[in-house]
Amino acid sequence: MLKRVAQLLLVLVIVLGVVGLLLPRQWHVERSIRIDAPPERVLPFVANLKRWQDWAVWTKAMDPKVVNTWGGPDEGPGARWQWLGPVMGRGAMTVTAADLTGVSIDEAIEADQVNARGRLAFTPDGQGTRVTWTDDGTLPVMGGYFRGMIEQMLGTNFEKGLEGLKALVERQPPPQPLPPPSSLERLGAPDAG
Repeated sequence: MLKRVAQLLLVLVIVLGVVGLLLPRQWHVERSIRIDAPPERVLPFVANLKRWQDWAVWTKAMDPKVVNTWGGPDEGPGARWQWLGPVMGRGAMTVTAADLTGVSIDEAIEADQVNARGRLAFTPDGQGTRVTWTDDGTLPVMGGYFRGMIEQMLGTNFEKGLEGLKALVERQPPPQPLPPPSSLERLGAPDAG
């Protein structure tokens, strides 16, 4: 009887292994929100990874023991954020492109090599901006069993992050226009003072 149970368990493990190898391991998550501000007011909050602490979900509030390290320039291509914490795990993000069309990011999540790529795309929407956050990556072997859970968790985090970004950007005062140049400056006359 024990031999029979052991054989059935072995067959079950083999079947689960084969199915796990055949399940798709690629994930794709996409969420968007409209922000009542033009892209030039959204960009600084996304291209600077330190500023993600003001709006994204992955902060000390989520993981009080996380250790964050930033490198490269403060914002734009080459800006880098690494983290290590008991809740957030281990990871790194590097900005690869940043302009008024959006910000692209390479990610190494629980890995030393890039295993995911994200983009926050900015599309003009009237006087505002539609921000669409996408993320695509590949889970390790047998990770296909967890793909749905990963997509749902990331989707929820993206929604909360986009809501935080919207609130942060919209409560910033719009930039004030520069005062008009004096008539002397317009004519190119030397300064009287």
